[in-house]
Amino acid sequence: MEDVLTLTCQSCNYEDEVVELDGFYYCRSCGQQNLDVVDTGAEDGEGIGVGGIYLAKHKRRVYASSEAINVPFSTPKDFGSKGVKFDVYIKEIRLRYVMGLQIMIELQCEALVKEFKVTPLICGLVGPIWLRLVSKTGVFDDDWADKEFHDSHVQKEGESEGKNKLGPHHIFRSLKNRIPLVCTIVVSYLACHIAREAIMPSDMIKWAREGKLPYFSAFVEVERKMGHPTIACPISSSYMFRPQRALSVHKLESHASSLAQFIGLQLPPVNFYALAYRYLKKLSLPVEKILPYACRIYEWSMSPDLWLSLSKDYFGLPTHVSVVSVLVVAIRILYNINGYGVWEKSLSYNDSAKDSTKDPKEHKQRELDCTGLLQHLQGIYIEIADTHEYSKNLPTYLKYCKDVVFAGLEPSYGSHEEENMMENLWKHYQNEENTKPSEPGKQHNTSFNRRLMTNSHDDNFYESLSETIGKLKLDMEENRFCYIAPSVKQKQLDYVHYIRKKDKGGLSYVAHADYYILLRAFARIAYDDDIRILHIGVLNLERRLAWLEKRIGQCLHLKPSNVSCQFCSVRATDNGSGDGS
Repeated sequence: MEDVLTLTCQSCNYEDEVVELDGFYYCRSCGQQNLDVVDTGAEDGEGIGVGGIYLAKHKRRVYASSEAINVPFSTPKDFGSKGVKFDVYIKEIRLRYVMGLQIMIELQCEALVKEFKVTPLICGLVGPIWLRLVSKTGVFDDDWADKEFHDSHVQKEGESEGKNKLGPHHIFRSLKNRIPLVCTIVVSYLACHIAREAIMPSDMIKWAREGKLPYFSAFVEVERKMGHPTIACPISSSYMFRPQRALSVHKLESHASSLAQFIGLQLPPVNFYALAYRYLKKLSLPVEKILPYACRIYEWSMSPDLWLSLSKDYFGLPTHVSVVSVLVVAIRILYNINGYGVWEKSLSYNDSAKDSTKDPKEHKQRELDCTGLLQHLQGIYIEIADTHEYSKNLPTYLKYCKDVVFAGLEPSYGSHEEENMMENLWKHYQNEENTKPSEPGKQHNTSFNRRLMTNSHDDNFYESLSETIGKLKLDMEENRFCYIAPSVKQKQLDYVHYIRKKDKGGLSYVAHADYYILLRAFARIAYDDDIRILHIGVLNLERRLAWLEKRIGQCLHLKPSNVSCQFCSVRATDNGSGDGS
């Protein structure tokens, strides 16, 4: 009967049989190396741990011969007591990692097609993108392993020799640096982008966090398809394929642009029409009125921010911010949202402030349209709060934790009591949720919105005008906006340009209530983007439009020159006889 070594992992406290390779032992759960145990190789054998075992707690010293120290690490043919050949050792780790990432991409594409109704065309697009990426990284080149050996044995000043010793985790880290796990989401997103789908990096990040897009828990399915790691790859699937953190939207977009440039992939701009249509639908706004106007602004300006950017600057704006900025500008022009106090007037229902110099019927119709829009945006702002699905109720959250947060974890080995306790608690929470009455706060908010939209005149319900404006001011101050009182003089088609001012060393943003309500609603549909970021996007677009308008105006007022064209004169001379006859 062969001897088996069982240890408790110092990192995750997982107790099980350990895997030995290159004289060290690794946890089957997390893949961490056990620093207290070393196979000295005092005896040759086939079983794990048959050779001499060194335990740090025994305070026993192991002396290495000078010959062993001077021998290069790439010389031995075999590694560890299992006799794993060097070529097999390298190929197994490399192949398992690359194939695992490919399975993650396939799972993501499958989820995008089935769950989010993305065109199946992306399944054919990801293949060439992924293969070109793997080819460009050179991880399957014949000399890749030799280069890794050379880099690993370049002794750094102040480091010990054991720290530079090449092992399975070193090979894995090299692969992970060449092809990070996030490349799976990047490749999937690029396929959607090339297919002209209305999918943004913010969508990919949100779905990945919710567990709808296989990323954080994909290692479970990867191991099911590929099987458990072999002795030549003593790294657990969770350690190899489970991301440690989620990327931001800006970084994902930057990675996508960088990857496309790395593999020589020409990218189109974002599909403005599809994205604008999607955002307007989400806010329940009149698409047929706003979208054609927004498309004309887009075609005229052709903002460079609508292309994926390599900029790593903090103030580089995501592409979807540029799309929403065009919609905000279009709505401001169509509904004349320029700080005339339409929202304040709608609170007090004061009709005496009409401009007597204009046609009352025309002004009333225009003002009602703008008033209805602002009231609608104020009401829908609360309804479209972008809460993750796992936060709806306790059973949903527990299922999310089980499937995503703690995916792959099982009760302690042989602990039936722990397993029964988990099942009983699950049933208890589920029964409580089924008998739990609806939340009174939610009902109150719904009732509040309904009464607000129907213009209820209940004196006990409505707060005073000053209190309502005070609440909006507080909301604006939380986002570093300063409230501006409505403009007294109204001008026909006067577009107000807002600016940023320095206040005590920082930038402050000034805005009217009408504009802020419009900006706040669109910032929310962009998945809780900072309102200031969207405001900066609007300011950038306004400056670009003003610059284009000024240049076009200058060109239209230019007069043709009286000087004759030299090229035409030369051609006339060449075509003539040249002697004046």
